[in-house]
Amino acid sequence: MRGQSVPIVGKVSMDVTTIDVTKIPGAQIGDEVVLIGEQNGSRITAADLAASTQTIAYEVLCNISKRVPRKYLS
Repeated sequence: MRGQSVPIVGKVSMDVTTIDVTKIPGAQIGDEVVLIGEQNGSRITAADLAASTQTIAYEVLCNISKRVPRKYLS
């Protein structure tokens, strides 16, 4: 969020994840949160997520459900 990492709070359930933004000044509902991608010069990849959850990038990408919107940029 705003180019800063924030912790996940509790368990990830279905397509819902709770994050702690209390240390991000001015954070508000509707702010963009990036799980995979780049924001303000900070980048997180599927491989980064996989390493933090002790799995592989392929599994991270395959487990993103169809309910999550996709945005393809060229």
